[in-house]
Amino acid sequence: MLNFNDIKILILSSLIVSCVLAALPWFAVKVVICTFFFLYGVLIWLDALLFVQYRIEINRQSMAWFFTGSKGIAKGLPHLFSLVKHAPWIMLIPLLWAATQALVLSNLSLSSSAVSVGTALNVTVIASAIVVAVLALSIWQAMCCPTNQFFTAPSLLLNIVSDDKFEGNEDLVLDKCHQPFVHPTTDVGYASDIAGICEGANIILITLESLGNYLQDEGKEGIRSRLRERFKHHSWNGKKHFCLCPNTTVSTNQIYTGAYSNNPYNKLDSLYPGVEPKHLKNLKQHGYTTMFLDSADIELYDYYKLLDRIGFDYVWGTNDMHGNDRKADYRLWNMVDAVADAAQDGPFFLHIINDQSHMPYETVDNKRFNRHKGKDAKSQYMNAVEEADYIIDEFLNRLAEKVDMSNTLLVFTGDHGESFGEYGYSFHSNSVIYPQMQVPFFLTHPHLTSKEIEHSCHFDLFPTFFDLLGISTDYPHLGATLADDSRAFAYLFHSATLKGNTPANFGFLFNDELFWVDRLFNQVKRVQDGKCSSITLDEEREYICSLLQQMLKQRAIMQ
Repeated sequence: MLNFNDIKILILSSLIVSCVLAALPWFAVKVVICTFFFLYGVLIWLDALLFVQYRIEINRQSMAWFFTGSKGIAKGLPHLFSLVKHAPWIMLIPLLWAATQALVLSNLSLSSSAVSVGTALNVTVIASAIVVAVLALSIWQAMCCPTNQFFTAPSLLLNIVSDDKFEGNEDLVLDKCHQPFVHPTTDVGYASDIAGICEGANIILITLESLGNYLQDEGKEGIRSRLRERFKHHSWNGKKHFCLCPNTTVSTNQIYTGAYSNNPYNKLDSLYPGVEPKHLKNLKQHGYTTMFLDSADIELYDYYKLLDRIGFDYVWGTNDMHGNDRKADYRLWNMVDAVADAAQDGPFFLHIINDQSHMPYETVDNKRFNRHKGKDAKSQYMNAVEEADYIIDEFLNRLAEKVDMSNTLLVFTGDHGESFGEYGYSFHSNSVIYPQMQVPFFLTHPHLTSKEIEHSCHFDLFPTFFDLLGISTDYPHLGATLADDSRAFAYLFHSATLKGNTPANFGFLFNDELFWVDRLFNQVKRVQDGKCSSITLDEEREYICSLLQQMLKQRAIMQ
């Protein structure tokens, strides 16, 4: 949104560059300055496109990440070009900007002293008039304190190069009910009264890509799930289950480490890589064969490096699934034999992830999976999820023909959720709103008694597995077995996208009340009972910012 702060910055930078260009005698230097100004203008243009669609800012971190994980940008290109289809004129902006710089250079190439003097005179007159007008408006703004967004909206133009830091008052005394959660409580394992009830069971963990809390339920239209039919009996069903970060790589990293991180590119020198993943190694020490099956390209964003770090015995990505002319997630069926062969060596752990339900939401069989008729993104998403759900369900049927699955702990959830414009956010990775954070959760085994889990998160997955299998742990980790109903309803959320020294979005969910800091829009909010309200009182804002700052620092996801 156009705002006064943007105008002041643009005018000031334009005046400075104009004066410098008029004063310098070296044409080559003028070319360098105009080229730099042009590139910065293009970055501002691209920043606007990415912010409108993905709520991603171009800053030093995102530019660095682009050059380390640019192969993954291809997934977003269809959406980027879809905006161009709706508003093709936006492609003219960088061209006009280039033409402007060329025009400036052509004028500067004229060596006539009369032209140079005239140019300087014109710049001086225009600059003086603009400065007077901006100063007058700034004085009026300071005196009248207008509340219109034109005057209150923060500028994003400097974020490309500025060092944008988030700070809180560390001396502030926190409420007693919040203090226990500033430093996360780790555990080395908890044995419930049903510990070992599923001893020796195989584990199949399905984290369906971008599966938010949209499954059809009584009185609620939504996604029809065949997989969900497997959880009618002997099942634990989560009423409110959360990922901690709405991003596949970060979510996966946190599941297997039992610790917070924000490491989308899975590099050891990344900003917040997290601790060493030990959960899978613990399983392997107890004789489990471990497998990871993903129909997506695990080369994107160096995902394979994370999988290597976790320590799977077998890793299969899209390049391992050729044959039978199958497309997209249907190629998972090509891997039934490979999985069955690997599973013959004893109890196994299999993690299945798909690709079609990731943006841009692909449906292969449009005649069969077209229940949701709208042309909007959410309808396309729901059709894609229903097809992916069918494919994975059929994969399990085919695997059961080759492997004894009578003693199998089956888990069905989403790696993260997906949003469609709620509070101004679409897709995932960029916010901590409920559509991105809340995901379905179902767990079943023939020896379990059915029950509902009031609240849970991805950190609880492996502690629950270990408890039900009767496997102990001797290392600290977050999360607790879901057999323990005394767990506190307290979760810290954070986005994968960054802004300055913190995630761009983060929040603390405590007993169904979410304290949310949205740094992209410079807002502090409270979400409760489905209602979102902005917090404007300075004391309350200071308290929430201080609380969350301490939580981020204690979890090593803040520089």
